[in-house]
Parts: sequence; C-alpha cells; structure tokens
Amino acid sequence: MKQLNGQDAVYLYAETPSTPGHLGLLYIYDQSTAPGKQVRFKSILGHIRERLHISHVFRSKLMRMPFDIDHPYWVDDENFDLEYHVRHLALPKPGDWRQFSILVSRLHSRPLDMSKPLWETYVIEGLDNISWLPKGSFAVFTKVHHCAMDGAAVIDLASRFHDKTPEPDVGIGEQAWTPEPKPPVKDLIVNTLLNNYKHSFETGFDMINAIPSIGKRLLAKARNRDMEPEATIVRPETRFNNDHVSPHRVFGGVEWDFEELKLIKNAVRGATINDVLLALCGGALHYYLQDKDELPFHSLRAIVPVRQDTKGKPNAETMAVMTPPIHSQVADPLERLEAIQWDTSTSAALENAHGAKDMTDITKHMPSFTLALGIGVATHSHLSRKTLAAIGNCVLTNVPGPQMPLYMRGAKLLYVSALAPLVEGLTLMFNAVSYNGRISVSFQSDRDALPDPEFMEACWERSFAELKCAAANQCEGAEGEVIHKVRIPKTAKRTPGGSRGRPRKAG
Repeated sequence: MKQLNGQDAVYLYAETPSTPGHLGLLYIYDQSTAPGKQVRFKSILGHIRERLHISHVFRSKLMRMPFDIDHPYWVDDENFDLEYHVRHLALPKPGDWRQFSILVSRLHSRPLDMSKPLWETYVIEGLDNISWLPKGSFAVFTKVHHCAMDGAAVIDLASRFHDKTPEPDVGIGEQAWTPEPKPPVKDLIVNTLLNNYKHSFETGFDMINAIPSIGKRLLAKARNRDMEPEATIVRPETRFNNDHVSPHRVFGGVEWDFEELKLIKNAVRGATINDVLLALCGGALHYYLQDKDELPFHSLRAIVPVRQDTKGKPNAETMAVMTPPIHSQVADPLERLEAIQWDTSTSAALENAHGAKDMTDITKHMPSFTLALGIGVATHSHLSRKTLAAIGNCVLTNVPGPQMPLYMRGAKLLYVSALAPLVEGLTLMFNAVSYNGRISVSFQSDRDALPDPEFMEACWERSFAELKCAAANQCEGAEGEVIHKVRIPKTAKRTPGGSRGRPRKAG
C-alpha cells in the first residue's frame, strides 16, 4: 500500500482550477524509419500497453482521506481503460508550428481527472507543414501529475518506454494484471493515527536540526551585509510575479547542438552547462523586458531545483533549490556568464540550497492536515505569491536525457521538450532537456503575462547567438543582427499563443 509523502503531496494540495499540478513531455517522431514507413495509432496503443508494468502510476489512482487527515494512498483503478488515457488528435490544415504550439498549450492547461490514474497521452498527427520535420511525422504529448513523478523521474521513465533500435524489443510483452482491492478502512485508520504521531515527532526533529544551519546563515549574512552589493539583496518583481494566474497557457521552445553549449562553457573557467543556461536566460529576459520598457535596474533571479545527497543514507537524494541572480541587467553576454559562474560557485549559493533542503525535509514529515491547511491558506490568501516573488522571478530546470537515438515501434525520436506547472507568483517556467546530442529549452507561461511567445523565442535566439559570438571572440554584424545573418526584430507581432516556424535553432 503506497502512500504519498509530504513533499510530493504539496503539489496536490496546492493545485487549483487555474494552476493544475501536472508535468508535460513532448516528443516528435519520424515514422519514415518504421517498417512500412508508417506507425498506426493501434500500434502505439500496443506499445504503451506492453510497458504499463514499468510503473504503478499508470494503473493507480489516488484515494484521499476525509479532511486530509492523512496523505493520500495509491490504489489500483479497477476500471482502468487504456484508451481513455491515450487519445488521437490531428492538427487542422495547414498544420504549422504555431498551430501545434497552441494545441499543446491548450492540452497542458486542462487539469487531469483526479478520479482516475493521473496521466494522459495525446498522439498528434497533421504536422506536415512544419518545415523542419520529415513528412508524416507525429507527436506524442504526455501529462503526468507532479505528485506522482518529478521531472527527472519522468525523463527516466520515458527512456525506459522506448526501444534503443528501430527493431522493437521482442523481450517486452503485455503482462497480466489484476487490480488489488482497496485497503480496509480499519487499516487506514490505524495507519493515520500512527503516521500523525510519527510525523509530529519527525517534524520537530527536522526543525531542531534546521536551527543550527539557519542560525549560521543568518549570522553570516549579518556579518557580510555591508560587503554584499545591493543587487544581490533586492529581488525585483516583474509581470511574471502576478497575483492572478489565468487558466490559459502559452508554449514555445528553442533547440541547439549540445556541443555548442560546451564551447560556450569553456570560454569561462569553471563555468558549467547550468551557468550557460542561466546566462542565456538572463539575456533572453533582458531583451524581452527591455522591449516592454519593464527591465528592472537590479538583476532577476532564477529558481533552480538541484538534487542533493542525503547524509548517512546511501543512494538517497532530496530536492533543494538555488536562487542565483541571472544578471539580466548586464548587457555584455560574456560578463553575464562570468558573473553567474562566480555566484553559483560560491559557498553562499550552496548554503542557500541547503536551506531549501531543510524546508523540504520539514514538509516531507509534516502531518498531512497541517500541511494541507497551510498550503490551502497560502494559496487562497496569495501568501504563496508574495513568498515566491521574494525568492525568484522564473524557474529554470535542466534534466539530462539519453544521449542515443530512441525509437517507438521503429519511429525515430527527433525532438524532446518538457512542460511544467505554473503557480501564483511564478508564471514563467523554463525547462531544458538534452537528448542525443541536442538540448531543447521550452517555456510555459500564463497567456496574460506572456502574450507573444514567438518573441520570447526570438529573445532566446538572440541571447544564444550573442553569447556564442562573444565566446568565440568573433561577433560581427550590426545591431539587431546575429551570426548567420539571422534577423532578430526589436519588436514582434503579439499573438495569443504558439509560435511561427519551428523551435528556434540558432547557430
């Protein structure tokens, strides 16, 4: 009998009709590599059915306790229907990238049915007017709730769902499955009493353990406050830190060769791929907000989830966050990267990440009723918006994927990107996913906050091209131009969603 822990349950308790808590994965395939150069929907259904045993999440639904007196349990869905969860769609003509992005945005904005297993998959055809795709390509968009899996787990599971060669793995076949009955009520009551008793003590110990590290950080900040530049203290708010989150989403993305990011990384000693992504993010938001006459004087900050080893527990990890400045106020791209490298490599950045770890440990063990009530009050009082706005202006995740070609029923996987949920006070999410020598950065936002996603793509293009030029010390061209004579307009036509052309490939 599996049960959610407090850290995962937060995503469930914080969900509202306008802020559903699911993740998304977007795949695009070339079916010309498949036998007969075609993959039928029925074959995709069979591929998924043969792999349902990989995770309990696919056939399990959540059973919530009355008044959330304990965290929910995973129970088998006795009425599980694969064809409810896997759906078949097609873009209307002309079927271009803008239409495709709008469709993905709309699908991502719809909450999952909480009475069923918390995932859905959409097979999307009709992409023939996307110039960079082979004719006949199709997409698969999958949604799974964040309480069931985090981004890294979703990427890992997706890798296991694919074949490593065009020939299907004959060793995988559908396995017999019989749903288990729901646990008896008396067992749940006993577990509830034990869990609340145990969690009360564990929360107390977590808070006691956190006091020394919190006190140490406060003392260090008090000693060094006069030495810190003001820009590291002030956290400006932007249009992406609004009180209200609409139910409407926008989606867009850029994509590059991974080796190009490595070359940029090598231009600054000690820099990492994460530093390069932060520098690109800082440049993109610099140009985007400058176009709106909303560029703050002080640097924006990104919330960057990181995994940390748990001391004393082999192979155990916990999530924490870093909140480095992305130096969006710095126009010179190489100076921006150098400043970010210095910030992320200091002990202060690591101490801040450990501070977030202390808080995640507390939520993991907090009694369910207390946690659910606290999350609900914070959400409906807009306290969460004020808290998140004080921490950062956007989220940037980086999840490494497999560096080899993957296949589904012989169709080669060409493109991978991820989508994240939005919350009040934090309506701009950037997600980087690497796959087979490429890296994609997708973004999701509230349509009211980001009405022109194609312009955000152009800002990322410009940021990448200028940083690449600076790293190679051979930047040429007039203002408003980047290498390879790609014109980046200072303004762009605002659209309600989607993007023109394709995921931008600069360089």
